[in-house]
Amino acid sequence: MSKSEASSTPPSGLGVYPPTMEAVPTAPATSERRPFLKKILSALRVFAINFVIFAVLAELASLIFINVTKWPGSKPSYQVGYNDFSADINPAFGAWHRPNGHFVHKSGCYSVQYDTNSYGARDVERSVHSSAPRVIALGDSMIEGVGQPVDKRLTNLLEKDTGREYLNFGSSGFGPLQYALMYKTMASKFDHDFVIVGVVPENDFHDMDFAYRKAHGRDGEYRPFYADDFSIFYSGHFDPNAGEGFWDRVEAFLRAYLASYHVGLFINSRLYWWRLSPYSGYHDYNNVDIARLERTLGDIKSTADEHGAKVAVFLIPHAIDFRRVHKTGTNPLGPLLEKWGAEHGVAVKDLLPEMDAASGGDFLAYSLCDGHWSERGNTTVAQILEPWIQQVYASKPAQTADAKPSAKAGTKSTANN
Repeated sequence: MSKSEASSTPPSGLGVYPPTMEAVPTAPATSERRPFLKKILSALRVFAINFVIFAVLAELASLIFINVTKWPGSKPSYQVGYNDFSADINPAFGAWHRPNGHFVHKSGCYSVQYDTNSYGARDVERSVHSSAPRVIALGDSMIEGVGQPVDKRLTNLLEKDTGREYLNFGSSGFGPLQYALMYKTMASKFDHDFVIVGVVPENDFHDMDFAYRKAHGRDGEYRPFYADDFSIFYSGHFDPNAGEGFWDRVEAFLRAYLASYHVGLFINSRLYWWRLSPYSGYHDYNNVDIARLERTLGDIKSTADEHGAKVAVFLIPHAIDFRRVHKTGTNPLGPLLEKWGAEHGVAVKDLLPEMDAASGGDFLAYSLCDGHWSERGNTTVAQILEPWIQQVYASKPAQTADAKPSAKAGTKSTANN
């Protein structure tokens, strides 16, 4: 072995390897993570595919279910328009219809088109001034006529039968405080000599209870409430562009086209009511509820007095109220409010006794699948109210000196939101 050869040969046991055995430099760390990222992306892709399949199947199942069963909830209308019809757009009382709005309302038992006039009421266009006797109608969805075409709802029946104009200012979701604020800030601008107010004990007491609505996750709405001293405060915040945001439009799209969205709404509603104890406003009210209601009715009367108009209030029972009266044999709310009305110059009528007597034991026939009045319900109530309203009208005093003078009839509406 030559010296050069000996020098190139590593000594044994020193851990030195021939050049052919040297380690290859490692790849960058990102290359090592690449298989892991591929696995994550593959899993996400599989999840997305399965989610789409599940969503399509859920939609198909929902679509079939709501059309082959006696579905009591809402249905897709296939017209995007809900947020273009109603939103929290009025600074005085919150939710109101948009002027000249249009909405198709579908449920398991009706399909009805709603149209509003230039000031947002679901009514024909009315002139602000008129020398003829006219009635302002205040209330919630029962007065608005949800589920009925306009010619079948209460106020239109009363107008047809009596020949007096009934200006309908009812709105779904309203409570008594909103009736009073609506009347003071908008409806009272229209010449009138009579006001009717439909009170629904089943939900009107809760509609004025901020603590109740907060406990059930509804305190984010822009809505008026009474404080303990009867001053007015508002939940939420006023947004003049309410209903026009990105998520509002997404919600409107889902409402218009997806049956599964309506099934979800129905399940959520049923879970909400399932958590509550059975409630009858005719029996389960408290002193605070009565104080709030009497305050709102007193405020309505004060505004009516300023315009030389008389006020008549009627109580609207729901199915649970009939059941509770049958079970207990008592009706504490009706006589209580009738007594208050007699003491304060407000005519009050409880519809429950006469509706019950006229039902033939089938008071459920007064309601649609969602609890609003059916055609029979509206017709029966009109027949009960017509002679009573006529009697109250006959006892109406002459217009007071401080009432707003009437101008020439036929002037078009200038009222706004």
